[in-house]
Order: sequence, then C-alpha cells, then structure tokens
Amino acid sequence: MPLLARLAHSHAPSHARRPLSACPLCGATEFRPVALVASHPVVRCRSCQLQFTQPQPSDAELAAIYGPDYVLAADDTPEHAVITRAKRATADHYLDLLEAAGATPAGRLLEIGCGAGNFLLQASRRGYEVTGVEYSAYACARARQTLGGSGRVLTGEIDLIASDAGLYDVCVLCDVIEHVRQPADFLQRILGALRPGGILLVVTPSTASWSARLMGKRWMELKPEHLFYFSPTTLTRQLTGAGFAGIAHHRGIKYLSLDYVAAHFEKYPVTGIRAALRAARALTPKGWRERPRPLVASGIIAIARKPALANRSATHSP
Repeated sequence: MPLLARLAHSHAPSHARRPLSACPLCGATEFRPVALVASHPVVRCRSCQLQFTQPQPSDAELAAIYGPDYVLAADDTPEHAVITRAKRATADHYLDLLEAAGATPAGRLLEIGCGAGNFLLQASRRGYEVTGVEYSAYACARARQTLGGSGRVLTGEIDLIASDAGLYDVCVLCDVIEHVRQPADFLQRILGALRPGGILLVVTPSTASWSARLMGKRWMELKPEHLFYFSPTTLTRQLTGAGFAGIAHHRGIKYLSLDYVAAHFEKYPVTGIRAALRAARALTPKGWRERPRPLVASGIIAIARKPALANRSATHSP
C-alpha cells in the first residue's frame, strides 16, 4: 500500500536507494542473499532470520510502482467484480477471527491501507464504527463510494490519526506491514491509537508458508514494493517489541477464486504458472471459476492485543 511505504522521513534524495546499516528487528549486521527481485536484492538476517530488501527502494521507485494502475483489475469490469467478491468474503473471515478473539462489533474499527473499502464495508455491516486511512486519493474516492456515507475515509498517512490516542477498539492491517519502511515505529503509533485491551489484526506474506517453501526465488510475494518479509517468529518479535501482547497466529486463509488467482498472475507473472492458469480457466465453467473458496494462501494472520491498564488497586499500597 503506497501510504505506508512513505512512513519514514529521510533527507536522502527521492531517487536514492536506502541501504540499511543493521537489521531493523535485531540490530545485527550480517546478512545472507536470498533472491534478486527485478534489480532489488533481498537478504536474510543471519541472527533473527528477518528478510528484507537491501538496499531499500527509493521513494521515486516506489512512486512509479504505486501508480494509477496499481490494481488487479479496472473498475466496472467483470474481473473487478470477481475480485471484489473474493475480498469481501475474505474480510468476513477476518472479522470472524476478530470476534472469536473478543472484538465487539459495536466498537470503533480502524483500517490502515483500506484500499477500495471492502473490509470497511463488511465491518460496517456488522455494526462497527469504521475509519479508513489510505494514501491514494483515487482509492479513497472508491472507498467512500463503497461505504455509501457510512464511516469515514481519510486521505494521507498514519499521521492523520495522531490525535486519536486510545480511540479504537480494533485496528486492521491487511497486506500493509510488508510495505512500511519503519515497522517498529509504525506499530507503536497503532498501539497508541488503540484503547487498552484493543485488538490488532495483521495479515502479511509469510516466509514459512507452503508457497514460499515450494517456489523459493520464484515466490509470487517477492515484489519490489515489499520491503520486509516476515515469518511467524519474526512477526511475533516485531509485535512484541512494539508493545503488543497475547499474540496468536492463524492459518493464512483467504477466499480466492480461480479467476482471482489468474488475475494476480497476469499482473505478477511467474514463468509457467500464468500459462497453466489460462488453460485451467478455459476448461472451467464460469460459475465455478468465479466462486471464492477458502484456501491457505501465502500469508499469515496474527492477532495481538494492547495490554490492558494495570489494576490500580494492585499497584498502590493501601
């Protein structure tokens, strides 16, 4: 999501790539090469195993990626309708997980990187008071249209919620944290926006997923705009370091259809897979290939909690 790749502020020229002198998670300085994504090397920290792009892409490179066509399908097309249906089914799954973790649908929900607003819409339908933050003005306009006047959508970066300390019961990051230049700072800001006991849901590609292990350097999640690649272990460490507790991981289930997967590989081609999907679509009835089904994809779902305030009677002597 464009919004959050821009979180860090630097005096470096916008065209200059940004080398990291140390691992942002553990501070170690020895890295092992993992892959080359276009012209962007991905490395693994030898100490904590966090993977990241090194050097990081420049602001100018990211701006070129996050252009107007940074969508799988244009509006008002059959492909867009199929993708929207899958995204809303996935959103319902995430909302079920949140409610199982104790989230109350009558609460305030914040989504950072809300895109076209599909998650916000499903949350609003369940009774949440929703707020979305999104850097792209185009995506914000789509989200407001999706919501039809319910909730609010803010155009800009996470700084927009700086005054919302302790306001939200739930925060959601769907495929966002891997785009953020400074995950630790970003998560601490979210911690501040949550009320004590508030819940955070994070969805991100996982280096421990079956697809990452199977595809290796051809993994479809290896993209220039992905700055960090987490595993359950490194994501837990990142969340704990930011002050979150009670972290639980869930299988990275998304609701995907054959048409959705095919659209993804049309946008991000992998040798052999795009051709196989085209053949599969040609042989599959329209209704079957458009229907979203739960699949364990390439990601991980983490649910964490902001610690509740300490019991005052337990911390003060009589």
